[in-house]
Amino acid sequence: MLTYLNNGTLTLEVHLRSRKKAESSGYVPSNSFNNNMLKGFNNEEMSDVTFEVGGEVESAANRRKRAKTTPTTFHAGHLILKLNAPSLADMCKPGDEAAVPINGVEPEVFKMLLYFCYGGKVSEDELEANAKAIIEAADRFGIVNLKLQAEAVLTKQTEVTVDNMLDNLLYANSKNLALFQEKIMDFAAENGDKIVGNVSFSSVPSELISDILTAVARGKMSEGDAS
Repeated sequence: MLTYLNNGTLTLEVHLRSRKKAESSGYVPSNSFNNNMLKGFNNEEMSDVTFEVGGEVESAANRRKRAKTTPTTFHAGHLILKLNAPSLADMCKPGDEAAVPINGVEPEVFKMLLYFCYGGKVSEDELEANAKAIIEAADRFGIVNLKLQAEAVLTKQTEVTVDNMLDNLLYANSKNLALFQEKIMDFAAENGDKIVGNVSFSSVPSELISDILTAVARGKMSEGDAS
């Protein structure tokens, strides 16, 4: 032992080796569920319900008859609709031989709704061009998330003025558009002096009148605090 001492000190030389796990360079695929779902979009072989959209156009106001056009046919899976558009699913049963007629919705808008139900994305441009039509159809068929997306776009693109405030408010209230209604109430709070005396509230429900007056009062309080 003494032969290993150097001036009374034992020196040890230690060699360490780390074993680093090699990173895999192979491709790891993502979940293919969404892509597989989209393969079933409007696929007749994979569907068990059929819709005929359109085919009926309003005639002139002084005529009783309606002009008939060729409806657009769409195919869907009832289970997909039950999960994503429950009100639309309630209109049919799996395996129904007869197509379900859908009126009051443009075929292109219905196609967007159905595509969304299958996991597809409705583009910003499509939402901007069809915001109200999408909101009304999505509200009718119970497609909540698409309705919220269209509402966000409508809220962003709409410039609220004294002239259109009331129409927008009534529309927002009728479709339960909380975000859009909040923007209108903020406008009322900031422009109370322009609204009072210039806007007729004769056709406005009492609860909305109360909300408007509250917003106007809130705006006046904010002005007072600022001064």
